Amino acid sequence: MLNNIQQAMNRIEQIEKRFDRGPEVNSAAFDQMFNRMNQAPIPKALATPSNSQNLDLSNIQGINPQIWSTITNNNLVDPSNFGAARSGEMGVQPLAQNTPVSCGQTSVAMAVNALTGQNLTDHDINSRYGFELLNGLNAESRKAGYSWKDGGDLNASSWELIDHKVNQEKTPVIVALNGPEFSPSGRGHIVTIVKTEGDTVTFADPATGTLRTTTKQAMNTAPQHPDGNFVFYANREAQDEVYMASAE
Repeated sequence: MLNNIQQAMNRIEQIEKRFDRGPEVNSAAFDQMFNRMNQAPIPKALATPSNSQNLDLSNIQGINPQIWSTITNNNLVDPSNFGAARSGEMGVQPLAQNTPVSCGQTSVAMAVNALTGQNLTDHDINSRYGFELLNGLNAESRKAGYSWKDGGDLNASSWELIDHKVNQEKTPVIVALNGPEFSPSGRGHIVTIVKTEGDTVTFADPATGTLRTTTKQAMNTAPQHPDGNFVFYANREAQDEVYMASAE
């Protein structure tokens, strides 16, 4: 990562020197210089989104804002390629539960990781919050500007909200279910919905640590989880409450 930053800084230094000794930005010589730099290959690691920490080169001390603007406008460096998931991407990484009863804690960890960029596991959630899942969701997501609410038991009317959250806002939704498809043991299971398409639902399943698909109808008719077939969803802005009021 440091090598990639150094390469970007070297390009910036070249341009700064060019500014210092002329010619003017709009001159033919300046345009020719940018054409040559545009044709030079950008290192793969610089051109590929990174899953590491967010990096905003414009905040590095000493970079002239005019230089930074010129670089990005000429596609020498794409600032959206630095940092974790880009805006509009949910980024849920499926996790497998580590104990027979930690499906809820694993779902919390997956949802929190997607919203905050952390790397939590069910062990982390259990040690901090036990089985107080909603409390854990709120405590861990607050730093990223999210709050979580209980949407009541899952039913046919829940899907307008769920569709909006996962497809439009790109925020995960946690649901509790039971029955042979979701919990063969009959003790109940908790999963994280990441996408819906028509009647098809894609969810991250802690039992397998993978993404699976089912139908809205199958979830609607699933037997009751011991704690109810609850729906936990995230609020990102105050406008979410306006949306909920209009949907009622």
